[in-house]
Amino acid sequence: MIEEIELDLDFIVLATQLKPRLGSIVQWQARGETLDLVKRFISAEPTRPETVYGPLFVRLVAAFERFVRELVSWAVEERTIAARTYDQVSATLARRNLVLTGRLLSTLESPRDYLVIDVELLLNNLVSCRQGYTGAFRLNATAFSAAVAGVSPEHVEKALENVGVADWWDTIGENQALVGVLGTKGPRATGIRSRDVLKELSRFRNQLAHGGDAAVLVTESQLRDAIGFVSAFSEALNSAVLQELAH
Repeated sequence: MIEEIELDLDFIVLATQLKPRLGSIVQWQARGETLDLVKRFISAEPTRPETVYGPLFVRLVAAFERFVRELVSWAVEERTIAARTYDQVSATLARRNLVLTGRLLSTLESPRDYLVIDVELLLNNLVSCRQGYTGAFRLNATAFSAAVAGVSPEHVEKALENVGVADWWDTIGENQALVGVLGTKGPRATGIRSRDVLKELSRFRNQLAHGGDAAVLVTESQLRDAIGFVSAFSEALNSAVLQELAH
């Protein structure tokens, strides 16, 4: 998904650079549909590329949010596999499973369009999650992933806390790809800077997606920086969760 966004960005940049130069290389004596397309392209009203970079930025942040949902869902499945019986599931995780399932079921009258909810599966899984039950059980990973409602640092922290993953900022700060992107020194500084950048991305995304009062224009440089950060941060976050679940 991130690769597709980067390809779209490259295409827009190339088209913007080509448009004012195209007239000097066209054989105007030619005929046919191709020449007509060239003429229409050249004569098209100019538009600022920033107006296209904004939607690409929103797509980028949405892709990251989806990644976090998938990571949380995977972590729940791994926790389930690690426990031989339901009684071996931590009390905190068991309670979050119950609360988050109830919260998701409460949205049935006004469901979120981007979520697919299998009510029967949620209920069947919930029935298997009871103390003393020694048969196969399954936590509702969908309920945990549905609780991801944004990409601000607080949202990501809470989403991972629900699956028993906490205090991971210093861990991701050890990722050298992320260090390279941010130009920071030391795990603590990298973690702090990552948190600040994530907060800024979330703020920009909300202003763009919801038509905020403050005008926001995303430049090519900002978009490329955001792509680089999201890519490196996602890798670092995935590694941090893997490390925590391996304990």
